[in-house]
Amino acid sequence: MSAKGLPTPGDLLDDFLQYLKAERAASPHTQLNYELDLRRWFRFLLENSTRSFTQASLSELSLLRKFLGEETRQFARATVSRRLSTIKSFLKFLHREGHLVRNVARLITLPRAHLTLPVVLRPDEVAKLVEGLPRGRLREKRIRAIAELLYSTGIRVSELATLTLDRVDQRAGWVLVFGKGSKERLVPMGRPCRTALQDYIDALPQSQRKGPAAPLFLNRDGEAVSVRTVQRDLRRYATLVLGPRGAEVTPHTLRHSCATHLLSAGAGLREIQELLGHRSLVTTQKYTQVDVERLRSSYDRAHPRGKFAKAREKDGK
Repeated sequence: MSAKGLPTPGDLLDDFLQYLKAERAASPHTQLNYELDLRRWFRFLLENSTRSFTQASLSELSLLRKFLGEETRQFARATVSRRLSTIKSFLKFLHREGHLVRNVARLITLPRAHLTLPVVLRPDEVAKLVEGLPRGRLREKRIRAIAELLYSTGIRVSELATLTLDRVDQRAGWVLVFGKGSKERLVPMGRPCRTALQDYIDALPQSQRKGPAAPLFLNRDGEAVSVRTVQRDLRRYATLVLGPRGAEVTPHTLRHSCATHLLSAGAGLREIQELLGHRSLVTTQKYTQVDVERLRSSYDRAHPRGKFAKAREKDGK
């Protein structure tokens, strides 16, 4: 609290983070991202406010515009959009709680970003990847099981890292995933995935088998493997198997590939939305754009009218 008894920006941030945790069931990862974005904005206000940095600084529209302008010159549009979204959520909360007379963030919108299509492996590339991964050592069995699980289920890497043994039903072929917003969902997994998982589990040393509530994927110390380790290992082994193409492979690539291949095979958007744990169908619809782009490319390569249209463009007619 300030000397006058008014909450400081730091106090308000603490209240907001508590709100995210208690009322919106935001994950620790989401809470941290919100806090980092807001502290970055706070630093800007501290350096640029004409008066001392207080609650009033949060309502200065000119400062918010200047902040976003500087961020746009340094970072990608997606990053700036995320920071603005964070600030909007924060100021909306403060206005609702009576800490701010007006929410100036409502007056600002960013131009809509161009759609960036996710990297998607072809089915034969996925097969080459998972079948080409070495499987001799425990670490190799782990990354193969991880790759199979990411592609088979489409779960997020953060969800994978928090899986425990008792959430995997090998016999029935289901995984109980604890997702965003503390929501649980059952996700099916295919037979190759179950085989790879069992191969990894069977290879675990007896000293690391700590009961059904233990983490599914362990590091060398017997603790839950980190998201960063999964990302690093997947890219490393994918590059070994796929060459330069493997350098593009991330856990999210396999999630995107799972969704896109299901859509291509006839699965409905609602089913894919449920599988991936998307809150909004709009998020799932980006996979239709991937399919549209692939269809357009195939059309231009194979359809007589597609070739004719391209020839006309080349001739300038």
